[in-house]
Amino acid sequence: MEYLDIDRIHAALLDILKYFDAFCRRNGLRYSLSGGTMIGAVRHKGFIPWDDDADIMMPRPDYNRFLELFNAQSDGRYMVISHEIGRNGGSWYIKCYSKVEDTTTVSIEEGLRGIAQFGLNIDIFPVDGVPDNPAEQKKFCNAVRRYKRRVVLRQRPLWRLFQGPPLAHLQSRLHSLEYWAKKCDDFMCTYDYDKAHYAGAIGGLHGVDEVHPKQVFEEYADYDFEGVKLMGIKDAHAYLSKIFGDYMQLPPERERSGKHKLLVYYKDKKD
Repeated sequence: MEYLDIDRIHAALLDILKYFDAFCRRNGLRYSLSGGTMIGAVRHKGFIPWDDDADIMMPRPDYNRFLELFNAQSDGRYMVISHEIGRNGGSWYIKCYSKVEDTTTVSIEEGLRGIAQFGLNIDIFPVDGVPDNPAEQKKFCNAVRRYKRRVVLRQRPLWRLFQGPPLAHLQSRLHSLEYWAKKCDDFMCTYDYDKAHYAGAIGGLHGVDEVHPKQVFEEYADYDFEGVKLMGIKDAHAYLSKIFGDYMQLPPERERSGKHKLLVYYKDKKD
């Protein structure tokens, strides 16, 4: 089979982003590019050249509407997958965020073989309310991280018990995968987004560094991205500098590689 190179991966990811953007605008939903995808928009006006994924964040009310509406309006090629929805009648995909996948592709991530294969996809993270007090924000985000860890560990085979914290792994086995995923979701929604003064995509990688005054997630602008317009929070500098520091500075060459190490191919292209 023919694997896609990084340029073709970018082209396929861009198609997903354009479809997702059109869906959101049609339904009046807010979203923002996030993480390295937001850096790409600001620094490169497109993908970071070596990046192999795309990330989105949405305020929780918009995220819930997205989950409710997307597949019902889908053309069948691009589909949302989440633990709430599952796939092909089963809850095989479990994380505290969702994906939009291109069902005409297969994407295998190194380290995930035998666990799940997705279509090439973009990640969609909900933005949730958090406490006002900085110390409580940190405590809350650390608790979210612990729930996320239980979700991940519950999916590991038993023979990997000692590859990671064994106590947490054992605790994860006390309940089903669906239990931990719902527990994580419910906990992330502790603070109503609409009533909160602070918010963040706390289900992502950066924990409390994702937290900002909620106003940051209420104002949006269009950004040039690979020749099209995609949405992002207006104050991208506040968001990016807190997480990444000097985000306009290119990393050393040795660090310029995709973090997922994907093998991607189209289903209808065989040897």
